[in-house]
Amino acid sequence: MSPRNLVPPLKSLCLRTISNKLIHALSDDEGANFTPVAEYVSSVTFEVLQDLLAVILDSVNLDANIRFSCLELLLRTDVRKLDVGMFPQFYYTKILEAIATRGNGIQHLNLKGVWARDFPHLLSELVRSLRGLRTLLIPHMADDAVIEAILTLEELVVLDISGEACFTEEGIRRLRSDTLQVLEVGMFGKLNVCQQDDAGAALVANLIENLPNLISLKIYSYTGSALLVFHKKHPKRKTRLKYLHDVGTTNETMDCMVKVSPDLENIHLDAAEAGVLEKLSTFRNLYILKLTKCDLREFLSFITLSGDRLKVLKLNHSKKESLDLSQICLFAPNLQILECYHMKLTFMNPDTYFMSLINVDLTYCDMSDDVVRMVLMNSPFLRQVVIGSIIRMTDGDVFRLCAECDFYNLEELWISCARSLTVISVELLMGHCRNLRQIGQLNGWDLSLDEIDYLKIIIASTNTDLKLLYTDNFQ
Repeated sequence: MSPRNLVPPLKSLCLRTISNKLIHALSDDEGANFTPVAEYVSSVTFEVLQDLLAVILDSVNLDANIRFSCLELLLRTDVRKLDVGMFPQFYYTKILEAIATRGNGIQHLNLKGVWARDFPHLLSELVRSLRGLRTLLIPHMADDAVIEAILTLEELVVLDISGEACFTEEGIRRLRSDTLQVLEVGMFGKLNVCQQDDAGAALVANLIENLPNLISLKIYSYTGSALLVFHKKHPKRKTRLKYLHDVGTTNETMDCMVKVSPDLENIHLDAAEAGVLEKLSTFRNLYILKLTKCDLREFLSFITLSGDRLKVLKLNHSKKESLDLSQICLFAPNLQILECYHMKLTFMNPDTYFMSLINVDLTYCDMSDDVVRMVLMNSPFLRQVVIGSIIRMTDGDVFRLCAECDFYNLEELWISCARSLTVISVELLMGHCRNLRQIGQLNGWDLSLDEIDYLKIIIASTNTDLKLLYTDNFQ
């Protein structure tokens, strides 16, 4: 049986209660309660203020004026983390000014919900005022002036200036830091990181040169090409990169990656040249691998040699040849996460098992029901299963699966289209899987709205911790 709902932790109950009282007190349009409430929270620790801000600012259905009043009230100089959330344009300048005035101690600032791009002067002043910032998330917003302000942050570790750039090539070339470790820049699939046509791999190579402790260059899709430029300029230097995404990787680029970034742990290659994948065995620390449009024969050669290192494997867009998942069982015994998207899959050896697999996601894959059945039966420790393809399994198949497999660890089951599964399958899974907390996508199953309501009544009356996932347009 699915687990029962536990009593909520005292912390969450208190946060919910106090946040509701604060919201109610500040709902007065005249602001009569602002001063007494401010006195009431004046002695509260910064940890409590941070948690209250997180709960209230994340409530997107709450009136923006009330959320802003709570921001003004709870933001204190010792608050260290602030995720602002989504706000209407009317509040952008007010929020930037409020943070600059009261948020001097902030170490983590997320402005993704505030379009500060239209106020570069205010954003620059804000960044300069937060000298202790370690994480700054401002995608689509940074211009040259903001980059100059970022240079004053001596403790910055994580920076997100990705998206449609406002800065110029000259501006981004000035970005230097000995502390920055994670940089998000550019846009997925685009070679250039700013509006100039020639601001591509050479510019990113300059960034790598100016950021000696960089371990992750996210979003940008041509890091391998940038490393090639970097290596030609500095043939004896190495980087500390642990993550890399590259498109159209050539053998020359791969040889450069091996020399310049030997500590890579997470690699994403898209449409790599023949001969590249076999060289992945050179990376001794590699345990996360994502391949798009890869040669499956080369991939199998690689995992035959080095598959035991892999813990996360993601394969995309390779339907020309079939991939035998039982081969992955044999050669990647430590695999914990497997994702396949637009692949052609088989499972030829039923006597092979995924003994470490926790999460599996098979979406838009060309495969038979037998493949799904073998993955479920031969993965005893699965927690999350996503099948985003059409399957024809019946209630009888689910019954036999439950009879043969314990599914002790299964917490989430998502099958997008299974027109032969009815309410009987849901009840079987509810009764058999003791840790199951989510079942979906029920719009793609053979269930009526009345049956959904019936299941919800059972779940509520038995205090069962189970969510039925379906969209509002259920028919």
